[in-house]
Amino acid sequence: MEIWSHDGKLYEVSSGYRLPDDAWQYELMGLTGPPGTGPYLSISIPDATPIGPFTPRRAEHVVIHSGGGTLPWPILEKLMRVLDSSGDLVDEARDLSAEAMTLPLTLNAWTYGTHQFEVNHFHHDDSWCYELYEVEAGVAENYIAVRIPDASPDSRPFIPLPSDHVTLTMHGQWTLPWPVFRRFLDVIRAAGDIVESVSDNPARVDQP
Repeated sequence: MEIWSHDGKLYEVSSGYRLPDDAWQYELMGLTGPPGTGPYLSISIPDATPIGPFTPRRAEHVVIHSGGGTLPWPILEKLMRVLDSSGDLVDEARDLSAEAMTLPLTLNAWTYGTHQFEVNHFHHDDSWCYELYEVEAGVAENYIAVRIPDASPDSRPFIPLPSDHVTLTMHGQWTLPWPVFRRFLDVIRAAGDIVESVSDNPARVDQP
C-alpha cells in the first residue's frame, strides 16, 4: 500500500489478490474528507489459473470499477504508469491509429463486444469536456467525464491549462471494460489537450 499526495489531498493505492473474484485488484481511494466522499477507482485483472500462481488473463478481460468522485489527472496518470509497469496488462491491443484516435464533432459511437458506448466532447463554461457513457446500460447517471479548464475562457481558441488542473469525475457506480477506458484516455491525449505540468508527479507520503 502507498499513500500519494497531490494539491493537499491524500490518496491510498493498494493491490492484492481477491479470492471471491479470482482476480488481482488495483485500488485507488481518496482519503481526504469524510469517509465515502473521496474518489474510488479499481482495476480487476482476472486470474487465468486460479489454482496456481497468478497468471493475468488478456487485457480484454480486465474491467474498471468506477465508484464516484473526482480524481486529479496527475493521480490517474501515476496509477496508469503503475499498471503499465506491472506486467499484468497482457497482450493489450491498443489501436493508436489516427482513425481510432480522432473524434468528430458529432456524437461518437463506440462498440466493444456487445456493449455500445458514446463519447461527447464540447466546450462548457470555462472548460473543454469529454464524456463517456454506455448506451442502454440501465442507469443514465453512470458516466465518466474529463474536464480541462480553459486558460482564456473569454476568448478563442481554447487554450488548455496544465494537467494539474485537469480532473476525471466519475458519476454513479459503473463497471466498464478496460480497453474502452484506455481508449478514452488515449483519445484525450491524442487531441493535444493534456499539457504536462512540472507538478504532475504526485508525491509519495511516508507512512508512520
